[in-house]
Amino acid sequence: MDQYKLKDLMDATKEEVGKEVVEKLLPTVIQEAGNFLFDKGVGMLACEMVGSVLPVANNVLLSYKQHRLERNVLNALNIVQNRQTELENRMSNLFENNPLYTRQITEALLDNIVDEIQEKMVEYNVNGYINLLKVEHTNIDLGLMFFKTMSQLNDLDIRILKVYSNLGTDGESIVSICNELNLEQNQIQFIKEKLERFGLLQSRHEEINDDNLNEIVKYLEQIKKKSKLINSNDVMFPNLRKVSGADSYRITPLGKNYLTMIDR
Repeated sequence: MDQYKLKDLMDATKEEVGKEVVEKLLPTVIQEAGNFLFDKGVGMLACEMVGSVLPVANNVLLSYKQHRLERNVLNALNIVQNRQTELENRMSNLFENNPLYTRQITEALLDNIVDEIQEKMVEYNVNGYINLLKVEHTNIDLGLMFFKTMSQLNDLDIRILKVYSNLGTDGESIVSICNELNLEQNQIQFIKEKLERFGLLQSRHEEINDDNLNEIVKYLEQIKKKSKLINSNDVMFPNLRKVSGADSYRITPLGKNYLTMIDR
């Protein structure tokens, strides 16, 4: 399959994504990524990413933000280039049959990464982006929900979430993370509660309370049914579980799904 340099593809696309415009607003990108080789479909996607970020670059006044923007765009283009084999056949179909989805998902990605401080979060977002483009049944609402959630997480949140999964964590544990970063227990608890709010972790206490509530409802239903009987001794009192002092957590299916999404 023929491959094309990014700067040549930009010259061949619509005027506002022309190489001259990129050279002016994102000079480091064109200097370092201009010679990246892309298959045609993925190259069109890369051009769309660059074109969509140009208005942001045009409004950046502070040099450190300009450097961060270019660094993040370069990282995104590099990841897309390295994974283009997975994407090429899919992109031709998406551009033809669902260009709106491609554009909206690309804009959601760029919203997350253009000003992202942590490079690891850029990688996670781009991996999620690629995996969203690869799925056969596209759903823009689920895609936007993914990026909205990711925009409110950081690398430490992801590391804590990974501890609760069966995915590789490089031997990390809550204790090792606390020792490495000098974290206190209440800070870790805050992160767990944050992940719970996003539906990525589930509190064991909450799970027990839900089970207890279900048992109480069943008990009351039995009472109602047996209330007119003379002997209702066969109504069994619900077997409720005691909530312990220290809460514990488990990862939810959504949490596992998101970790799979952001993985290479």
